[in-house]
Amino acid sequence: MITSAQIATAQAVQHAAAHDNSNQVRLVAGPGSGKSASIEERVCWLLGQGAPLDTICAVSFTRAASTDLRLRIHQACTAAGVPNATSIRVTTLHSLGLRLLRAAGQLGAYPVEPLVLDPWELEEFFDAEFGCQGGHSKSRREAIRRYHEAYWSTGSWNPANYIPPNPPITGAEQTQFNAFHGPRTQTYACVLPGEIIRQCVTNLQAGLINPVELLNIRHLIIDEFQDLNPLDLQFVDFFIAAGVRLFVAGDDDQSVYSFRFAEPAGLQQFPTKYAGTGQHQLSACFRCPPAVLGTATTLMAAFPSPGRIPKNQHSLYVASTPPVNGSVHRWRFASARQEATAIAESCRDLLVAGMMPRDILILLSNGRALSKEICDALTAAKVPFENPREDSFLDSEAGRLTLALVRIVCDSEDYVALRAVLGVRNGVGVATCHLICDSIIANNLNYRDVFYNPLPAGVFAGRLLNALNHARTTCATVAGWNTTDTLNHLANDIAQVIQSHLDPTAAASWHAFRAVLPGDTTIEELRDFLWADSDEQQITVLEAIMDRLGIPRPTAGVLPPRVRIMSMHGAKGLSARAVFIPGLEEEIFPGQWRVPYPGLVLEAARLLYVSITRARAACMLSFATSRMMNGNLIRPVPARFAAHLAGAFVNRVGGLNPAEVAQILGDCANL
Repeated sequence: MITSAQIATAQAVQHAAAHDNSNQVRLVAGPGSGKSASIEERVCWLLGQGAPLDTICAVSFTRAASTDLRLRIHQACTAAGVPNATSIRVTTLHSLGLRLLRAAGQLGAYPVEPLVLDPWELEEFFDAEFGCQGGHSKSRREAIRRYHEAYWSTGSWNPANYIPPNPPITGAEQTQFNAFHGPRTQTYACVLPGEIIRQCVTNLQAGLINPVELLNIRHLIIDEFQDLNPLDLQFVDFFIAAGVRLFVAGDDDQSVYSFRFAEPAGLQQFPTKYAGTGQHQLSACFRCPPAVLGTATTLMAAFPSPGRIPKNQHSLYVASTPPVNGSVHRWRFASARQEATAIAESCRDLLVAGMMPRDILILLSNGRALSKEICDALTAAKVPFENPREDSFLDSEAGRLTLALVRIVCDSEDYVALRAVLGVRNGVGVATCHLICDSIIANNLNYRDVFYNPLPAGVFAGRLLNALNHARTTCATVAGWNTTDTLNHLANDIAQVIQSHLDPTAAASWHAFRAVLPGDTTIEELRDFLWADSDEQQITVLEAIMDRLGIPRPTAGVLPPRVRIMSMHGAKGLSARAVFIPGLEEEIFPGQWRVPYPGLVLEAARLLYVSITRARAACMLSFATSRMMNGNLIRPVPARFAAHLAGAFVNRVGGLNPAEVAQILGDCANL
C-alpha cells in the first residue's frame, strides 16, 4: 500500500501548483499523478481566496472527461463546505463557445441552440444526406467534410498530420459542401465539430464580442490542454487578453487526438508564450507499478515528440508497504490464433484466481484486424466479455432510437433526436430523410413543426408523407411521457415503439439492455446512461441511481461483470489491474496509413504509452508472426516500438502460467 507519508509528499506538490498565484499556471502531470486532485484543489483555493462561484469555469476536452471533472469538483467543493457547489461551471470547450455565442446573440441562424453532432450522427445523418445531394461515395463525402473540419480547427487547408485524400478535394466539391452545410445544419439545429470555436474566433478577431463582459469569467481552468487544436488555442488567447487568469493541465506524452488536430505544442510552449507563467510538474505516479511505468517511459524516451517536456516520473509503489514491482510480459506468437487463445486463457485463469472481469482490459489498435479472433477465443474459453463499444446496444439502431425517444422527452426542441426518430425505421432510407429536409428548406418550414403541427397541404406525398406520419405518431406517443416516469412504467411502451420502427429482435435487445438498470430509473436518468461516453460515466450514473433509491451497490460492481475490449483511444482516462495489448506488428500498429507521416508515427508511440499506463498491476504486450488480413495470410514484422519496451519478447504458445497469475493477484492485493 502507498503510505500516508508518500501521499502527503505528493499532495504537497499538487497543492503548490493549485495555490500558485501567477496569472498563468502550467501543470504537467503524468499518468496517475493526481492531476484531477490538483484541479479540484485549485477550485477550492480560488473560492477560499474570495473568487465568486460564477467567475470560475473549468473545461475538459471531451464530454465524458468534463462530466467526470464536474462530478469531482462538485464533490470536492461540497466536502470543503462550499455552498451551492453544484453551480460551478464545468464544461467542454465547445459548450463554452456555445455559451459565448448565445450570450452575444450570435446563434440567430438556428431555430434553437444547436447541438454538436456525435460521430454516429455525422456519418448517418450529415454525411449520408450530403452523399445523396452530391452523389459522393461514403469515403469521399467523409473526406470532403474532414477537409473543412481541418480548416475550422487549424486555420489551414493542409495542416500538420492531415492525410489529404487522393484525388484532392476540388473547388467544385468545396462549393457543393458549403451550399449544403449551412441550410442543413440550420434546419437540424446542429453544428459540426470545430465550427463553433471557429465562429467564436472570427467574432473575437473582429472585436464583436468580449468573453469577460458576456460570461463574467475571471478564472479559467483547462484540463487536457495538450488536446487543444490551433483554433482552440486562439480562442483561449482571447480570454487571457481580456484579463482572465488561466490554469492549464496536461501531458504532451498523452496527446493522441491528431484526427481532431490536437497540437501538443500548445502545452509545450505555454511558458514561452506567456512570460511569468508558474510552472509545475507532478511526477509521482499513484497508478502504475515500476515495471509498467518503466516500460512506458522507455518507449517515450525512444520516440520523443519535437519539443517534448522533460519528465522524471517515478512510481510510488517503489517504496510502498510492501513494495510492488508489477509485471510486464512481452510475448511472441507463431500465429494470431495462438495470440488470441493465450489472451483468452489468461483472462480465464485470472478470473478463476479471483480477479474481477472489469479489472481486465484488452486494448486494440485496429479492431478490424484483431477483434474477431480475440472475441472468438474468449467465447471458446467461456470468458464473459463486452464487445468493443461500436458494437454495443448504444450504437445499434435500437439503441439510437431509444436515445432519441428519451432525448425528446427531456427536450422537445432536440431537432437531431427528431431526425433520428424519422430515419431509424425499417423502410425509411436516407434518401427519404434528405428529400423531406429539402422540402422543408424549399418551403420555408420549421423542422420541428412538421412532427407536431398540421402538415401544410401539397408539400409532402407518397413515401415522404408515410415516413412523416409514422414519426408524427411516435412523437405524439412520446409527448405523453415525462422525465420522471420510470422504466417500470415505460419499458414496455419503449419496446413497442422500437418494434414498430424496427422488429421484435430489436425490441428484445432493448429489454436485454435495460435489465442492468433498476426499475425505478427515470427517463432522464436513462438518457444520461445512454448518452454516457465511457463505462466510468455509466457507472457514475448507475451509482447515483442506486444511491437515490437506497439500493446497496453490488460488490462486483454496478455494470455486468465482463472483460472489456476497447480501442486504445477509448481507454484514455481509464485503468485496469491487467491490460492486454495485442497486435504489435508494423502492418497493424503504427499501420501503413501512418507510416508516411512521421508525426503520426510519433503519435502512435504516445498512444501505446497511454495504453501501457492504463495497467495498475500487469501489462501483457504481444505480436504474432503470421496473421490473416483481408483474406490473405501475411507474415508481419514486429512493430518498430517493440524494440523499445524495456525488455525482450519471448516465444510463447500459451498465456499466463499459474506462477504468473499468482504474482499478478499478489501484486493486486498490495496496491
